[in-house]
This record gives sequence, structure tokens and C-alpha cells, in this order.
Amino acid sequence: MERFVLKALNRTKATKGELNKFRRDGKIPAIVYGGGKATVNLFVFRSEYEKALMSITESTIIALDVEGKKLKVFVKEHQRSAVKKDLLHIDFLEVQEGKVLHAHVRIFLHGTPAGVVAGGVLENPTHEIEVACDPEFLPERIELDITSLEANHAIHVRDLPVMENVKILTNPETVLAAVKFAKKEVEPEVVAVAAEATEEGGVEGAAPAAAEAAEGKDTKDTKDTKDTKDTKDSKNTKA
Repeated sequence: MERFVLKALNRTKATKGELNKFRRDGKIPAIVYGGGKATVNLFVFRSEYEKALMSITESTIIALDVEGKKLKVFVKEHQRSAVKKDLLHIDFLEVQEGKVLHAHVRIFLHGTPAGVVAGGVLENPTHEIEVACDPEFLPERIELDITSLEANHAIHVRDLPVMENVKILTNPETVLAAVKFAKKEVEPEVVAVAAEATEEGGVEGAAPAAAEAAEGKDTKDTKDTKDTKDTKDSKNTKA
């Protein structure tokens, strides 16, 4: 089913100045390539393309109406100006009917997980999967309901519902969504108790040190007194 149809015009080669004039008039230079065919040079209307960008994904098949001739394509990439972000050029990849193609399909999560309601944190490490299928069976997106996802649980690629005529190439063990509890922070009271214990340990440790210092001083005083007395007695003896 053709959900998106963009009108396009054939174009011939032009100078940079001429292309800029077309851009100002709302016509964006574009090319279509692929399928072993010659590259087709086109103009696409900026307003229509910008509107389509609000809904399409990398796996959306677009019908280009080139003056009455239909071409089925993907948006491969587009370029914008660095400052104003104006559209400069669009590259389309033509779809080959009847030939299996490989494409990336976006995953869209819906709902608030039960684990998040319980205080967990949602993680979404994978945003797309790779598939192989005939163009007519290519899904534009995959909607994933995560309402029942509990804390410390995850949804993997293997948990996705089977899609008819679509082969998933991404590793089945790849995590699409998970809910985990954040690491519990140390309570301020615990930190205060630990600090108090450290201070008490310091005071208790200081008492023996002070006692040892005092003992050392007494020993020195005793020795000094004895030395003084011996010196005095010696002088008296000589006299």
C-alpha cells in the first residue's frame, strides 16, 4: 500500500547557481539510484518532503510520482546546510520488486512499565532491528507494548511476535528494553555515624599516645635529676 506519494519533476544538469535558484523556489535536487539502473535526476518539492519526514522511517517505501511515472523508493539520506538547516539534496534508493531486501526497522515502545511504576528505570539500548523480506512485506515500524515489563526483567528480540514473510536477522538475545533499579545511595545518617565512629577512634587513639609521651617525659626528667645529683656528688668528693 502506498501511504506516501511525493510528486517529482525530471531535471537536467545545472550549475550551482541555477540549483540554488530552484531551492529558493522550493524545489530540492534529488537522485534515484539502485537496481543496476542509471541514476535519475529529479526535483522534489520541499514542503511535501518535509511533511513526509514527520511520519516516515528508514523502512518506509515511498512512491515517487515523476510526471506520471511511479518509482518505489526509500529515503537513503538527505543533506542540509550547516547553519540554517535548509534542505540541499536528497538521495533515494529504488526498490527492486520481487527481490529480497535487507532493511532496518525502527522499534517504538509504548506504555509505562510496571517496573518503572515500582521505582525502576527504563533502559532502551536497541532502537531498530535488521530484517530480510520482499519489499511488499517490509514493516514500516514495530510497535512494542512494554506496560507489563517488571523490574529486573528485559524484552529481547526473541520475544517479538512472529512477522509473516519477514526474517529477523538481528541476534535473538539483543535487549530491546529493560527495567532496572538504580543503585541505592548511602543514607546521610549512615555517613554521619561512620564519621562519628572515625572521630571517636581518633580520640581513643590519642589517649595512649599522650600517655606514652608523658611517660617518656617523666623518664627524661628522672634521668636528668640523677645526672645532676651524680655531678654534684662528684664535685663534693674532689673538694
